[in-house]
Amino acid sequence: MMGKVLAGIDVGTTGARCMLFDPQGNRIAGHYCEYGAEYPKPGWVEQDASLLIEKTMEACRATMAKSATRPTDIAAIGFSTQRSVTCPVDRDGRPVRPMISWQDARTSAEVEDMKSLIDPAEYYELSGLPMGTTWLITKLLWIRKHEPKKYAKTCKFIQNQDLILKAFGADDFHTDICDMVFYGVWDVKNVRWNSRLLDLFDVSADLFGSPTLPGTRVGKIPAAVAEKTGFAAGTPICTGAGDQNCGVVGMGAIKPGMGTVTLGTAGMDILCTDRPVPGFGGMMVTNHAVTGLWEVEGLSNAAASSYRWFRDTIGTADYEHLNELAAGAAPGCKGLLFLPYLATAATPHWNADARAAFIGLSLAHGKEELTRAVMEGVALEIRDMMQQWLQRNMDVKVLRIGGGATRSPLWNQIQADVYGIPVQTVEETESTVLGAAILAGVGAGIFNSIEEGVENMVRIAGDVEPSPENHALYEDIYQAFVRAYQGLDQGGAFASLARIQQRSS
Repeated sequence: MMGKVLAGIDVGTTGARCMLFDPQGNRIAGHYCEYGAEYPKPGWVEQDASLLIEKTMEACRATMAKSATRPTDIAAIGFSTQRSVTCPVDRDGRPVRPMISWQDARTSAEVEDMKSLIDPAEYYELSGLPMGTTWLITKLLWIRKHEPKKYAKTCKFIQNQDLILKAFGADDFHTDICDMVFYGVWDVKNVRWNSRLLDLFDVSADLFGSPTLPGTRVGKIPAAVAEKTGFAAGTPICTGAGDQNCGVVGMGAIKPGMGTVTLGTAGMDILCTDRPVPGFGGMMVTNHAVTGLWEVEGLSNAAASSYRWFRDTIGTADYEHLNELAAGAAPGCKGLLFLPYLATAATPHWNADARAAFIGLSLAHGKEELTRAVMEGVALEIRDMMQQWLQRNMDVKVLRIGGGATRSPLWNQIQADVYGIPVQTVEETESTVLGAAILAGVGAGIFNSIEEGVENMVRIAGDVEPSPENHALYEDIYQAFVRAYQGLDQGGAFASLARIQQRSS
């Protein structure tokens, strides 16, 4: 008989993390394994599916080795995964090509083809997604056009949740209903396939994973996987959800009016609602892990990954050193601004030509200002998304922040100052992993509902109050941020640089 320890696994964009929790949300042990991506051409981002599986299992094995937890103490395993990844597999479940990342922007032509079939406003209304290069359907169309032999070999186009669940022993390719949205042909309002979109793009729902509620038991660990992970054979595995959906659960945002900001590889601002509002302002509308709720989401393609890029570029492996540098700069960085469009612009612009930039550089700026400017630029892009809520008088009753960036008290304060509202931090900063563990607890029957799991496992660490003086400064900087984007976009600089990068590939 299995015990009551819950395992949460996050298979993210840049690494895999496994953590063990007790039913009260206390962390027992954890381990992180980093992996990367390949960039074969400008705008292309691909990953090796077998490497992700290998590193995920390695993280599990290391976690079990660190812990005194017996394998049979683990009640169930849940998964948080990066969303809108495209992994075509053959009839044996083997990938027919490298996975195409959500950050990949190769499908601009396919988006234009989609526009010839359906008005973008209607697509937005039906799918909950602004038309853009991020969604799996655009990658499917690209493969069908440019790699017809690989398309012919493909039995399923799956996402990361399906891939990892199957690798760990699931009985089928299961996609949680939160991830279903990111196929780009899902009826987000009615929580089912959208027959009109399937017909328009000439695809069958049979090409995709099976829609499954988060927290559903879908298999158990086989002996071969037990050897690679340290888990006991027979341990139940459960559907989790996309990383951001798990993060919302892990921060306890399970009621209308609760908002979250997560700065992971991507940046997200999410507001929970009890009705499927029409898409607006480039926001995404997705299904919440809790049945009967939806999420209004804004996406930044490169949030903490901007900080990682900066770390790698200046040649330090130590985030603590970066944080010390940033603390040495004053708010506003002496007029230095960073536009964090390293992986193009998502909400609210959805501009595949947009590129990152430091603006305002002078001889007065050093590493301190450059480092803090990256932190501020990421928060300013989130502020730009929040403007969509503010313009529509959407009530934010509570705002909680999460993601790896919350390990930095300075970045937490920058967020509060930029947003101009108090923010709450949660005790468990790895909210996506905690959310996956909560969903595992539901699948194992330890909790009767997600709400019960949140009540038992999520705790608030504290409140961060904004500085009125700093907020006033950041509002001025935000206006400069908006004008800088508009100038580079409307003046043609973004488009020109994108063309030059494509020619140099």
